[in-house]
Amino acid sequence: MVSRLVQSCLPVAWTISGLRWFEHTGQSFRYAFRRLRKSRAFALTVIVTLALGIGANTAIFSIVDAVLLRPLPYRNSDRLVVVWQTDAARRGTGAWFDTYREFQLWQENNRSFEHLAALSWATAGKTLVWNGRPWALFALPTSTDFFAMLGAQAQLGRTFNRNDLDSPCTLVLSYAYWQERLGAPKDIAGQNITVDHSPCIVVGVMPRDFSFYPKEANAWSLIGPTTKFAREPWTSMTGVFGLLKPGVTRAQAEAELNAMEKRILPVAPVSLGLLSSSEPAVLNLQDNFTWLAGRNLRAGLWAVTGAVALVLLMACLNVANLLLGSAMERSREFAVRAALGAGRVRLVLQMLTESLVLALGGTAAGLVLAAFMLRWFRAANPVHLPPGNPVSIDFRVLIFASTLGAASAVVFGLFPAMRTSRVDLNSTLKCGERGVGANRSARRASQGFVTMQIATSLILCVGAGLLAVSLWRMSSTRLGYRTDGVLTATINLPAEKYPDADAKLRLADTFEQKISAMPIVKSMTVASTLTPMGEDPISIPGDVAQFSPGGTASQSVGPDFFPVMNIPLAQGRPFDTRDRKDTQPVAIINIALVTKYFPHTNPIGRPIKLSRADDISKPWLTIIGVAADVKTTSVFKEMGYVEQPTVYRPFSQDPTPSIALMVIANGRPLELVSGIEESLGSLDHDLILGDVSTMNEKQSAILSQPRFRTVLFSSFAVLALVLAVVGLYGVLAQMVLQRTRQIAICMALGATRERILGSVFKEALTLAGAGILLGLLGSVIAVRALTTMLYDIRPENAGMFGVCSVVLLITSVLATCKPAWRASRINPMQAIRDE
Repeated sequence: MVSRLVQSCLPVAWTISGLRWFEHTGQSFRYAFRRLRKSRAFALTVIVTLALGIGANTAIFSIVDAVLLRPLPYRNSDRLVVVWQTDAARRGTGAWFDTYREFQLWQENNRSFEHLAALSWATAGKTLVWNGRPWALFALPTSTDFFAMLGAQAQLGRTFNRNDLDSPCTLVLSYAYWQERLGAPKDIAGQNITVDHSPCIVVGVMPRDFSFYPKEANAWSLIGPTTKFAREPWTSMTGVFGLLKPGVTRAQAEAELNAMEKRILPVAPVSLGLLSSSEPAVLNLQDNFTWLAGRNLRAGLWAVTGAVALVLLMACLNVANLLLGSAMERSREFAVRAALGAGRVRLVLQMLTESLVLALGGTAAGLVLAAFMLRWFRAANPVHLPPGNPVSIDFRVLIFASTLGAASAVVFGLFPAMRTSRVDLNSTLKCGERGVGANRSARRASQGFVTMQIATSLILCVGAGLLAVSLWRMSSTRLGYRTDGVLTATINLPAEKYPDADAKLRLADTFEQKISAMPIVKSMTVASTLTPMGEDPISIPGDVAQFSPGGTASQSVGPDFFPVMNIPLAQGRPFDTRDRKDTQPVAIINIALVTKYFPHTNPIGRPIKLSRADDISKPWLTIIGVAADVKTTSVFKEMGYVEQPTVYRPFSQDPTPSIALMVIANGRPLELVSGIEESLGSLDHDLILGDVSTMNEKQSAILSQPRFRTVLFSSFAVLALVLAVVGLYGVLAQMVLQRTRQIAICMALGATRERILGSVFKEALTLAGAGILLGLLGSVIAVRALTTMLYDIRPENAGMFGVCSVVLLITSVLATCKPAWRASRINPMQAIRDE
């Protein structure tokens, strides 16, 4: 009977307890809002400080989430892989394209893949004619199963199917190209358009949000039986992408491909010597996309995430200091509340409630700031990101920001709340001092917060300094060729209209004469590419014949290439009119190639071949000169240059379907563009001047990733420095305020103003020195993560540590000046009378 009565009363007790809890919580929130409304400057300072930290963290997390955390927006994305040829040194990234013949054999005989598709971006641009006007078209050749592998559907029309193999040319357009270039015709699916003077049928348009690597692709063209890939499968290079069967691991698929590769090698042409020293590697598609977008993109994003997290920590420490100072000022208030019956838990909850209100305001303002930052990021596009997910604020980002806000409230609010709740009623209510200035543990906590801020600021300062010096040194490195005042552009010659070497040479010669005759053109030259490229094999006969399966770059250049680009010849002669299509094939090599293959021999007159010695499809080339080395970037190394062994061939003996122009102007290079386009149109109105920019702009684009990291890191370092200075200033100002009576007594007893100044500066320099020592230790550990992002500078650079320490010391002194001056100007009689 009694037990039933107790059980029936329990829900009532719980209800009453819950109502009281809600009532107390409501009172705490109402009181928090009233108090913060009265202290608007204080509340605004805290909210802005938190907004900077939370907003920056939310923006960076949005980028990290889109690039590294969210799965690719394709069906079964966890089973998508890419297959590259690789060597032992580059197992994790891949090194070379596969041949189309390998893809065919893998596709026919594998048991590990649901779909295997080929796609290549090692292809020349095309020209599409629409409404009588030519447009540049970057179409990626791909096999039938490409879209089926991704589970991607067209928005208009359809994607490829087997029946399309009967058509000589089939296209699927990207949404952006269909909308911006063709005017978004709704009936485009099934229409025939002209591409490189040949009819091509458009079967579909992909959705707006569909993308694949590279994101610049305008369309995807089907590899059919009449294309070059099918006619020349051993020399056509492609990437191979696959969807693993359920339960099949990448290691199992790789083992199967390697077993097939051993059967392929004996039937491969002798010119593909590189196959003998490489093997297929099966890699995760998303990881490889990230690496292709930027060699240090993953490491850089995590480094920036760490930096911005430190900024948030500093913001929280700053707010904790502000709240602790406020709590010290309110000690009498809390003592009175405790005397009236408020328990310690109630006091802690009241302080945490105020912290939560401030955190909510900081989170809301931070989300607004993050939205503006991301809008700028999408508009400015300062760095190349991999295809896949768009950078935006979604529910994951909102959860992240909310978690940050709640965590921040605990971080900056818990210690002041615990500190304030320890109220000594007798000493506080009887003490005539201001606040709880006598509480040494609270003061030590404030000093500890400032020390941590200075240490964190030094770590960020050192990291930003190292990245900035690396960027400056890389951007100012002499590359060995002219970059100032050089206009660059490319022209793609359709094979249907320029089928042989004579046709290409006629156009190149006529066009060069027209451009050179322009009044504002100082000089010009043509080449196959802007800089030497490739990983060609090379054979060198002699007493001990030498063969390297790869590693040699090549470039076909015009006769004026070396003087126009300011590349000196160290030996021999340049190309001239003697080097024609019907004369002995010749070559100019660079010093790096001489050092590697002719260390003790005069190379002039020696033969070389860019293939195996027994490959009859490639000619022997006679060396006629040695050129200075030029520095080029490597796909495998973002921060650095290589001086690759290089073979230059005369364009007259090795014309290419893509022509690169390098024009030197008497004025601004871009002023030449309209005249060059007009001259090109007069020769062939279907040709397009593409990829127009200056050589300096090309170099700037190469440095976009390191520049992006440096700007972000430097911004966070400056913000951290400001927070550290503000924190130090606040602690010193609070110290002077708390010690007003003590300072007044000292001055009344004969202490000079210089001594008072010295005591304040001593306090500041002690805090700064402790923070700098702690920051130096942290920097030594932290900057090791930046090793791969540095150029020509060591992460343990003593000079950078010294410079940043001096900067922190100087700013600490500047932050101390005003509190020290205020302390020295205290009127002893007035201060003692006020107390």
